[in-house]
Amino acid sequence: MFGKTKDILDSNETGPAIDDFFGDEAAADHNTQLDTLRDRVGQAEQQIHSQFTSMATYAQIAQEQIELVRAESKSETVRAESRLTQLIERERTDRMLVTGDAPSFGGVPTDIDTRLNTLEETVEALKAGISECLIRQKALAEAMTSLFEPQPDSPALQTLPPPTVNSPIGGLALPGWFKVEVKEA
Repeated sequence: MFGKTKDILDSNETGPAIDDFFGDEAAADHNTQLDTLRDRVGQAEQQIHSQFTSMATYAQIAQEQIELVRAESKSETVRAESRLTQLIERERTDRMLVTGDAPSFGGVPTDIDTRLNTLEETVEALKAGISECLIRQKALAEAMTSLFEPQPDSPALQTLPPPTVNSPIGGLALPGWFKVEVKEA
């Protein structure tokens, strides 16, 4: 008892025995967090790689679709040009057959005077037909007006004879019912 005194251990001191017994908890916690972070980064890399692969695949599909549309458009344009050329050639051939002309040189027709004369004659015939139609329409309007006006000097109503197909309308009116005056312009 009278020997050496016992050393009282200070509670603040941690010796190598305590650290070895419990281990370094802060370092273990830090290592666990690093492992978790490493796993998350690996998963993020996989997702980014997957999305990149998907986007590259979609871009390739889009490029193929663009090329397909371009090819179809070019084909459609070629078909339209071919069809238009065929129609122009057919019209040219039809016109040559109708007029009996040989192909012209330098784009100038060989008998333009006969074509113009034929066109003028056709226009004059149309003018005459329209004038005749207008005169007949006026006569018909006057005949209808006179039909519905009461006639004081006529004791009984008379019916018109049935029309004939090939005769003009001037001969269909009854005498004294109306007068047609045609003024020449």
